[in-house]
Amino acid sequence: MTKTGNFLFFLSFIFFGLFAQAAGTTVQSTVDRTEMGLGDTFTLSVAVTSSEDVDIQDPRLPDLDGFDLLNNWQSNAVAQKLVNTPSGMQFQTQRRKEFHYQLSPKKTGTLSVGSFEVVIGGKVHRTQPIVIKVGQESMGAGKPPKRPSMAPPGFDDPFESMDQAEQEIFDQLLRQRQRLLQQQMQGQQQEDYGGYPNSTGLPEAAFRSLPTNPNEAFFISVEVDKTEVFEGEQVTVNWYIYTRGQMETLDRLKFPSLKGYWKEIIEEVPSIQFTEEIVNGTPWKKALLASHALFPIKPGTATIDEYKIKSRVRLPTQGFGFYGKPYEYTKSSAAVPVKVKPLPVEGRPADFTGAVGQFELHASVENPQVLVNQPFSLKIRFEGAGNAKMIDLPALNLPTGLEQYDSKSESKFFKNGRSYKEFEVLVIPRQEGQMVLPGLSVSMFDPQTKKYYTRTTQAINLTVSNNPNAPVGSSSRMADAGKKADAPKVVENRLPDPLMQWQPAAEASVLYRPWLWAVLYSVASLVLLVKAQREFGWGRRRRTLKELVQKRFKVVDSALGKTDYRKVGVEMTNTFYTVLGEVSGTGGAAMEIERLLEIIPPSIRRDHGDAIAKSFEFFQTLSFAPEEMLGKMKEKETMKSQVDHAKKVLTAVVSAVEEK
Repeated sequence: MTKTGNFLFFLSFIFFGLFAQAAGTTVQSTVDRTEMGLGDTFTLSVAVTSSEDVDIQDPRLPDLDGFDLLNNWQSNAVAQKLVNTPSGMQFQTQRRKEFHYQLSPKKTGTLSVGSFEVVIGGKVHRTQPIVIKVGQESMGAGKPPKRPSMAPPGFDDPFESMDQAEQEIFDQLLRQRQRLLQQQMQGQQQEDYGGYPNSTGLPEAAFRSLPTNPNEAFFISVEVDKTEVFEGEQVTVNWYIYTRGQMETLDRLKFPSLKGYWKEIIEEVPSIQFTEEIVNGTPWKKALLASHALFPIKPGTATIDEYKIKSRVRLPTQGFGFYGKPYEYTKSSAAVPVKVKPLPVEGRPADFTGAVGQFELHASVENPQVLVNQPFSLKIRFEGAGNAKMIDLPALNLPTGLEQYDSKSESKFFKNGRSYKEFEVLVIPRQEGQMVLPGLSVSMFDPQTKKYYTRTTQAINLTVSNNPNAPVGSSSRMADAGKKADAPKVVENRLPDPLMQWQPAAEASVLYRPWLWAVLYSVASLVLLVKAQREFGWGRRRRTLKELVQKRFKVVDSALGKTDYRKVGVEMTNTFYTVLGEVSGTGGAAMEIERLLEIIPPSIRRDHGDAIAKSFEFFQTLSFAPEEMLGKMKEKETMKSQVDHAKKVLTAVVSAVEEK
């Protein structure tokens, strides 16, 4: 073993010396196969290798005429190797970024994939075209993609033919060197962080769980920026996975339900990307699982519950560092309680509408020149740091002559913690002349200063003009309603008008018989009543809420039988909105589920609120989450269990409503 190790080190000195002289940035494209049949797929990989930390932009794709692009993804890798330099042995860092594209040929023959352009550090690099031969018959699935060589073009990389043991030797040397440096820095770090050995270099958070057992296969870390907030104040939480081994599978068994919070997704990664991190002297691979912005909806204690993961992992063995037999482990993150303080009652202004954060307020109309009895749009926009989605429309004190007709809103939360909510209010002017929309005053709460503050908009001057197309009965027409029509002028010595002397023929006299018109009107009225009964259901029994829900359940059962998990999720989500909208009297579709739960009767919320929230979260995830994140959620047995539970909950709610 000693002779073999010395020989490997000797070869490494020679080859690393040659490699160091040719080091730089290389871009190569490879495919996992060049011959296939129509309908087969293959993977094209563009690999960028550099010894420096440079800015690498996504490749510019060539014209893929003759191919369908089915999927694409990226991967990153960082390696450090011992290199022989004029100044002695040095560790050299190799950074590698790969862009993968899954393609399928659309026709037979000899096809060509053109050059990819990659901008690296402001300089354009191009790959060589690749020729693909496509036959009629499918040749089956392709082989795993061949990893492109890290050596520069024209240089025969000897490490591709060497055993993995050599790489493991250098990795062990690197880990030993990192541990030594970490131990030397440990004392200084404890002093800098008040005795807490924060070896990650991350900014301090109110709560952060880190792995403590160096022999653990993997660890689910949770990081929370605040553990004591006001109602409606943002809490940012990140979940990470740490591992020392090779993860072969990753199954998200349980997403946090986050009861008591309004949730906005900052990031939920469909495929994880690992980076390296040293924690208490032990090297780990770390990847982000999810990042959420949470807003507690009521005072008390709101717990950020567990994120549960099951994974099959190969752990490194002793000696050369090979990975051993895979074992399956299940881990959960820590539950983090957050203390939620109520908003201060003392000093709360009457015009406070629930805005918590730092917001600006704007009001505007598209055109101050408006027509009487014709609606125009008044836009009211809240924008700033915080969750604007929780803001209600403030009361509008419109002057006499202006009437509020209807309103709608749109809102969005951004990943940087800012958001906006814009209300569009339709206002109808009922009289002509100069009018003023008064400035709108709204109070908000700033959790940083712990004080209420007020934002006020500018008044808007309107000019209301006559509307020539106003309907009869409008104010512009009513102004002339009191005027009497001028009497017609009498023209003397005028010859008789022949038309005025016309008399109906004797044959037409039957049309002037009253009984005939009475019969015709009766028949027409009967026809109209029959049509109205068919169109509007007059005289028929109105379908009850229970019947509506049972009808939706049949649609869900049909989708479940076909294992159409998307339709199951959508139909059950709509069923929840139907029931809660009917119970709350709001219709439901235009409101968030959390708001609906707040306004339903307290007895129903107390008995079924938690079950509704959890079940709704499952079906909403089933409807919209990326397929990679669903795992066992989309399996028929899991869906059937959740559907049966939801049916019991909804049936109980409907029964409670109909008994009242």
